Amino acid sequence: MVNEYRILSKEVTYINVTEQRQILERDAYGYSWLSLGIIDLSSNQSALLRVNFQIHNFITGELITIQNKAKINTMSLTTREKEILELISDGKLSKEISWLLKINVHTINTHRQRILEKLDVNNSIEVIYTAKEDGIIR
Repeated sequence: MVNEYRILSKEVTYINVTEQRQILERDAYGYSWLSLGIIDLSSNQSALLRVNFQIHNFITGELITIQNKAKINTMSLTTREKEILELISDGKLSKEISWLLKINVHTINTHRQRILEKLDVNNSIEVIYTAKEDGIIR
């Protein structure tokens, strides 16, 4: 089994690591009771790319990729949130979006926070990347 995930370093940045596990022995019921695990730095250190989860069948050599995140349900974002998301992807600041949509800047910031939560990301760069990758915005 091969897992790729992010860990938070002391410098408050994420480092992608790869963990590989190989079952060495199984008991009479087929459950693993002895395995070998190796953790190493991943060659994928991009903050924008999602980490992967794969199962590697060492007997057949087959590599099975499993989506570790379900596709974002575009219905979970309101029409207003999608509109704000488009403006964020165009590089607009909250103040500019507020002026364009004629609503309070605090309301814009509330929408931005909800968008981050719904898309399960940490910042505007990740939200744009995720929304484009999942087809929510152009």
